[in-house]
Amino acid sequence: MPSDQIHTALKEWAVTSAALGRGDQIIMMRKGGIREDGRHFKIEHNSFLLYPGLYHEGELLLKPERRGLLRETADTDFSREITFSVFCKIVETIDISESHQVEALDAFHIWSAEFPIKRFNWKPLHPLKLMIVRAYRLDQPTTVLVDSSYAGCKSWVDLTDAIDISNLTPALSDSEFATRLTDIRDALAIESVNV
Repeated sequence: MPSDQIHTALKEWAVTSAALGRGDQIIMMRKGGIREDGRHFKIEHNSFLLYPGLYHEGELLLKPERRGLLRETADTDFSREITFSVFCKIVETIDISESHQVEALDAFHIWSAEFPIKRFNWKPLHPLKLMIVRAYRLDQPTTVLVDSSYAGCKSWVDLTDAIDISNLTPALSDSEFATRLTDIRDALAIESVNV
């Protein structure tokens, strides 16, 4: 497959996908899903499209000042077609095994304080995967019909057709991304030292 095409997508809450595409955040968190192998999330690909959906979507999962973002997807029917508009590359992964580390990340995402903690507390013997990603917007978003193979509570989707990613715009400039990455690393390090 040409390097400017991709057929791999990672399912993500539509509101989070949009936030990554705008540069509002550079992190994703995963632990597992019902259809995952052993119910554990595995990083199978280092670059992927975001497959937006309504997984557990609700106002209480967002910070109060971010709840208006739900209007962006209120009338979208993700069961018939999906529009791919965000491409991501994983820059770094960090295993989060302490709740104070989750709390240290609060300034770096759009979610309510409770949402990441709830994700962290599920299957407490397993660490939460923090994925720091560099997000890019597709200059020409691509809409495809939903194939039956895409259904279900699984993270990774192999698309039936490759999507063109030859024209991308970074969600953040190189310097903005570097600053945000440093801030996240510092927040986690400071919290680890002070506890």
